Amino acid sequence: MTKTARRFLLTSLIIVFLLIAPAVLFYAWGYSFDWQNKKPVLTGGIYLESIPKKAEIYVNDELKARTPKLVKRLLPREYQIKLVKKDHHPWQKKMRVESKLVTEARNIFLVPQKPALELIRNDAGNNFSLEEFLKTDGERKIIIKAEKILSGLNTGTTSLDQIVSYKVIDQDIFYLQKPSYILYQTDLSGAVKNQVSLSPLPENNYQIFISPDRNLAVLDNKDRLYFLNQENKNFENLAENIKEVQFSKDGKKLLYFSKSEIWVYYLKENLIQPFKKAGEKELITRLSQEIKQAIWYPETNEHIIFSVGSLVKITELDGRDIRNTVDFLEKETSQIAYDQETESLYFTEGEKLYSVSLE
Repeated sequence: MTKTARRFLLTSLIIVFLLIAPAVLFYAWGYSFDWQNKKPVLTGGIYLESIPKKAEIYVNDELKARTPKLVKRLLPREYQIKLVKKDHHPWQKKMRVESKLVTEARNIFLVPQKPALELIRNDAGNNFSLEEFLKTDGERKIIIKAEKILSGLNTGTTSLDQIVSYKVIDQDIFYLQKPSYILYQTDLSGAVKNQVSLSPLPENNYQIFISPDRNLAVLDNKDRLYFLNQENKNFENLAENIKEVQFSKDGKKLLYFSKSEIWVYYLKENLIQPFKKAGEKELITRLSQEIKQAIWYPETNEHIIFSVGSLVKITELDGRDIRNTVDFLEKETSQIAYDQETESLYFTEGEKLYSVSLE
């Protein structure tokens, strides 16, 4: 090769390097060219996680991957995201991507489309309690023991007449006592008696609700919901016209509903997108039909199962864009409850008791 040819080859390689190197560096630094705005921009991403896994991820109708997956190098703009899996309802949402950031949806639940029902019994009549049916023998024994202990407290009687309401959790018994309407706590030995609330509640009948980490709420027979402020140890009115209440299994949220609305009260800061502050209240849905019952789906703690009319529906807490809500069952239910031991939803229709898996 002549000296001129070598010089020409070297010059050509340098020119190619100078042309390619910036593009390679831009790509390595996370840049991409935005042809719409005609400029290089830093990209972002979307992370998607679902139950069940291996759902197909479509970004603007283009198949990208399967869950769980971080979809990288997306230009900063809004995208139509859709997750699809055979025999399950699809999930979709518009999600905005920002430069250098990852937008997340970690609690996607793809609801089965054709759930198989199992008939458990035919004699679940008017006096049947689904809550009692799902109690274990151990739980029943603890309740009997708790009632014996409460009867023996220094109440001035040998009965439960002065106990307005009580609730057992693990080895602790929480109870409201007349005439003070103060909340107390004892254990299954009955050896201790601790005052939990400082100021009295209004004279009324109450149900007590306790979270796994001992947050407390009470619901009176006038449908007023009170929540115990852990700092000042006083019950504060949280909501009116409430039918039922349930803490989430992770202890981070309180579900409560009226005839037409379902609400969630956040007890702790939610550090997973969408972010929530402790003490924040969120309206999940408002309906024209009466809501008969609403419960947590405890496998995610991010979904609510509720019955309205002749339908059992499942909705998500993630209210970004649309809130995905699906019709799970077309049944005229009177009671619904989820059992984590069998991982099944139980419900009554007339005198029939059914179970169904949500997997």
